[in-house]
Amino acid sequence: MRRGTSPAAMMGLLALLLLSVFIQVRALPLEVAHVAAVFPEVTPIMLPSVIWGVMAIACWQVAALRGLRILALARDQKFGPSAYGMLRAIVGCLLVFIVLIVTAFVALNVLGYGTPGVLLGLIGGGLLALIGASSLALFLGSRPFRGNCSHA
Repeated sequence: MRRGTSPAAMMGLLALLLLSVFIQVRALPLEVAHVAAVFPEVTPIMLPSVIWGVMAIACWQVAALRGLRILALARDQKFGPSAYGMLRAIVGCLLVFIVLIVTAFVALNVLGYGTPGVLLGLIGGGLLALIGASSLALFLGSRPFRGNCSHA
């Protein structure tokens, strides 16, 4: 890893983590309340949507925290078995996110709230997570651990 790349990546991930906490705690509940005020018919799904949103964001937060740790290991040239475990944890977070996406997709359709924009957003988020999880799984499956992999 080039000098300067790791600190920039770490600062970027930290900034995204802070932003995601703000979104979870403040922006998401306010936006859901605003939508419910404009469209009273969505009031019954206000609380489940906030809970779902917090859980979905948490999946990405855990993955980002693991990413920070991987960056620290790569910076110190200690990318080894613990890094592979963290990559597996990221795959697990992405799979949990995909389950949340599928659950929301089905629930919104069953309850009659499945508008095209929301469903397309869910499909896009699910595909992004599926591509990420598949890529990491292929990486993990194709590169068995061989001692110190600082060149990886």
